[in-house]
Amino acid sequence: MKLTIPTVQKKLLSEIKNDPRILSLFVLNDFQIKDCQLDTLMEDAYYTAKSFEQRDRALFFSLVYGVIRWKSHLDFVIKQFSRTSFSKIDISICNVLRIGLFQILFMDRIPHHAAVNTSVEVARIFAPPYLIRFVNGVLRHATRSIETIHWPDESKNIAESMAINYSFPKWLIHRWIQEWGKDETQALCISNNIIPPIILRSNTIKINRKDLIVHLHSNVKTISETTHAPDGIFISGLNQQLDQMESFKNGYFQVQDEAAQLISLLVSPKAGEKILDACAGRGGKTGHLAQIMKNQGSIWAVDQSSQKLNTLSSEMKRLEVTNVKTYQHQWKKPIDNHFFDRILLDAPCSGLGVIRRHPDMKWKKTKQHIVQNQKKQARLLEIISTQLKPGGKLVYAVCSLEPEETWNTIEKFLSHHTNFTIEKSVDPILDPFINDKGYFITRPDKHQMDGFFAVCLTMNNE
Repeated sequence: MKLTIPTVQKKLLSEIKNDPRILSLFVLNDFQIKDCQLDTLMEDAYYTAKSFEQRDRALFFSLVYGVIRWKSHLDFVIKQFSRTSFSKIDISICNVLRIGLFQILFMDRIPHHAAVNTSVEVARIFAPPYLIRFVNGVLRHATRSIETIHWPDESKNIAESMAINYSFPKWLIHRWIQEWGKDETQALCISNNIIPPIILRSNTIKINRKDLIVHLHSNVKTISETTHAPDGIFISGLNQQLDQMESFKNGYFQVQDEAAQLISLLVSPKAGEKILDACAGRGGKTGHLAQIMKNQGSIWAVDQSSQKLNTLSSEMKRLEVTNVKTYQHQWKKPIDNHFFDRILLDAPCSGLGVIRRHPDMKWKKTKQHIVQNQKKQARLLEIISTQLKPGGKLVYAVCSLEPEETWNTIEKFLSHHTNFTIEKSVDPILDPFINDKGYFITRPDKHQMDGFFAVCLTMNNE
């Protein structure tokens, strides 16, 4: 059952037009054969999806993210109804089956017969007759017998059962059970499979939260203030793409999870200070730091990627942020002759705390990535901490809850740097998320936010 992916992709491209299922298959094929994040593939596909009607565009996103979120769960079902060994099923055919089964299992508004028929029609674009019959047979068998599936027995193998039922890699389930226990691991899995809300952060340089809510009312079905972040807004039921809204073009908001918004409060920059955003990326937290500072003082936004810094510069222009300077640097050594009042080190990490928004992370990352990240994070802390003024504050943050990337890294750093101490935040907004050691931790199961770890370190005056 082997079809060459380039040939399949070429045939799909010629037929995509206004069909979200064909575009979904194209992206899912690319996801399996390319070493890149789903976000990158979706950015490329976005320009095609823009021509879709709103409903079809929503279906495209639902299918791609849904199939990746539930991949091992769907694969278990395929194995139940396929007479062909799973390892021998062609990638493209397997993805057609996943798309069909996702609709059957998780999309109530799509009739089963429609899920089967549309999947068969997609397969017809590139597959020979016997594979078309195979797709039709597996999906029809599934619709008739879905209730007869024998799921793994939790009493015999907890990790295997949870890995299939909640669609997570078994190695990650093992880690979480060891660290958090069975019940918390189950809660994490469930919360990470819930589609997260869209959260905005009002750009207070230009508009306050209440006025932004008024501006957005005509563009969304529901809108409300975030529980903790003072400038955050929950929205749902968009009738227009975010980047097409007038309020977006006017620079009134950035898209940012509530947990990420709280990180900037932990940094707590003051107007007039010199701030380093050491791994600034595309500028989500940079923009927030600037608005807290009311555009006063200076922020050095540093990243090794010129492409990300170009995006950041465009974003700051849209937001009318004027106190940010970009600087391309790889952090193999410090930046000479520059010291900062406060530093945000939003360190590269596994991203396993944001699986609910980026379900590809659970399939793309391995135990080895966590070990490699720990070494990288330790090096960054060593170098970047030398840029801090005496008495200054350094906030280390990662979108991960893995011990190696979080408290283990900090404890090791502090054991070798006795001139640094943990400073517990006194901000009442942050108090629910600060533990006895002074660590800031958010979790999707406990706080309905992305999983973040952060800590504020103070460099003692010498």
